[in-house]
Formats: sequence, structure tokens, C-alpha cells
Amino acid sequence: MVKSASKRVLKSNSTQVSATPTKGTEPPAPYSTAPSIVLPFLETLDPKHVYIVHIDDHPKALKKRIFVVPVLMNIGIIGFLLWRAYVAIPYYVALLMNTLGYDTIFTVDLSGAQWTDLFDIAMGRAFMFFIDFALIKFVAKWPIEFFIGFPGNPVSWRRTVGFQEEEIVVRRSRRWDETLPSDWLAEEADGTVYKERILPAISKKWIRAKTSYLMMDKNWDLDFAGMTTAHDLVEGGKNVLSDFSKTVIVHHEEHGWLTWHVWKLDEGSEEEARKKIVVFKDKLTAMGKENLFFSWVELIQFETSQPGGFTKDRQAKTMERAKELFEAQGVDFDQFWKEIGGVQGLPGMELHLEPQEST
Repeated sequence: MVKSASKRVLKSNSTQVSATPTKGTEPPAPYSTAPSIVLPFLETLDPKHVYIVHIDDHPKALKKRIFVVPVLMNIGIIGFLLWRAYVAIPYYVALLMNTLGYDTIFTVDLSGAQWTDLFDIAMGRAFMFFIDFALIKFVAKWPIEFFIGFPGNPVSWRRTVGFQEEEIVVRRSRRWDETLPSDWLAEEADGTVYKERILPAISKKWIRAKTSYLMMDKNWDLDFAGMTTAHDLVEGGKNVLSDFSKTVIVHHEEHGWLTWHVWKLDEGSEEEARKKIVVFKDKLTAMGKENLFFSWVELIQFETSQPGGFTKDRQAKTMERAKELFEAQGVDFDQFWKEIGGVQGLPGMELHLEPQEST
């Protein structure tokens, strides 16, 4: 959908981006017209991308430790590239002089050389050219984008925003958005785009597990310019942090900027979970099995704290152990869950959805 992921929307006479919806039709569910309070922020985004914003509340100390790693790595890369330039430049200068007809250490006596010698020389130089080309083409761009990338880069973001207890995170879809069908917004939540790209990236488990800089993967990149802009708007009093609570943002040709306020679903699910816990406990108490409730809590707390996360397989094994606990006290496990509406919604039993890491 766009050749460069770093391009911003430019206001000009030739390019106009609709910020307001067309009257007479409704945006496709679950989206709604973007609130006017966030339009100054949305106008800085590229309408060809899909965006996710949320608040990162991981500790500042963790964010600092995470950010030190790429800083040191990119400084190391710069040092290596400078050393390679120091070694290689005299070599290439001598080769150039040799090409111009001057005698240098690379001059080859063709009259006395065997073809195997010439082949070895040619292959050695070609290999060196290839390695240096790869360093310039692929490796050198890492520190360039990290320190001076435009319009935003990790260093300028941290220099402007610093490290805060609550930080605004703006994620931007990668090149997969170039092949999105025009009617993808009309898909149900179990459609391919949602199931493979969006839902894993907005799951509570994923967001709780990762601070912003660890969220870059095969599907999503961080929009450093967008994050800087969002914090500038908050510091300038034009927005508040809650304006950037977990939301999916898209641009629609007919409706303009649309938002899906995922944070409302999170709040609703947490309230439902609290209600279900109360029903769960009250049901066991009425049966004279209140101790079974605490045994269940201990089991869930233990299993969810194990290395590797509370995967589907571990959830299944936990349910088997829970069934043994219930049946040991004479409670029909399957019938009990039917009566309270099933296990879904209880804390610790969330659907296991996680984004795939980049390779």
C-alpha cells in the first residue's frame, strides 16, 4: 500500500486526506468515527497504514534496560564499519590507481600468471566487493535509521520523550497492508486480517508481557514520529494520556479516520471476570465447598506463574487437575461449569493468542 513505511502525510493541493466521514452511511463495525480531539494526531499519520495505540505502563527501569541493548549494538556496528572503512579505503584507492594504469601492489603480471592464479585473484576481489556492498547496503542502514532516521527514530524519540512510567505507544502495520483487500474492514472478527494480524497484537496477554521496544515483529513496527507527536500533544495540553488508550486506527475512503476502542472491551471483560469469580465462589459456598474455590485459585496462580506462559496445552492440563480436585470432593465437574456458564472469562483462562516474532 505504500513504498516507504516512514512517509508521513503531507498537506498539499494535490493530496487531500478525508478527516471527516461522509454523511448517510455508518462506519463498519466495530469502528466508529474518530473523536475530534484526536484529529490533530491522526492528521500526522499515513492513511495507507493500520495503527494501534496503547499506554505502556511498564517500569521506567525496565524500559531503560531494554533500550540500552540496541544503543550498544548500534554503537558497536558503527565502530566495526569505521574500522572496515579504515582498512578498505586504501585498498580501493590502490585498485582505482591500478585501473588507471599506475603500478600498485595490485598490479598483476599477466605474462607470467597462470589462469588459476588469475581466477583466484578475481574471485578474491569479487568476494571482497560483495562483502563491502552487503555492509553498506544492509548493515550500515541499521545505525543510520536508529540515530538519524527521518521523520522519526528511536534516539530522537527517547531524547524527546525520555523514560516515563506511562508512555504512548504507536504501532504501524508493515508491508502486509499493501495487499489488503478493499473490503477488509467488513470482515468479521474471525477474518484472516483480524485473526492473524490485529487480534494477536491487541491481546491483553501480549501487551502486558512486552514493553514498547520489544513489540516490533513481522507484522508491526513502531512509529517513532507518531509517538513523539502524541507526547507533544499531551504535554501541550491538547490531549490527555487516556485519549491514547488501546485503540485500532484505520482510514476509510468514505468515512475518514475510524477508531476501534479496544480498551472498552478490556474494561468490560474485566468486569465480567469479576462477576464470574463471585458466581463461582458463591456457587461453591452454597454447596459447602468453599475450600474448593481456594484450591482452584492456588492451582491457577501456580500454573500461570510457570516459565513459558499459560499456553493452551497447560490450560488443558490445569483443567484436568481441577477436575480431579472437584471429583475428589464429590462435585460433578462438567455439570458445575454448565451451571455457571463455562470456564471462559475467568482470569488466567484467556485465549492464548500471541503475535509471531520477526525472523
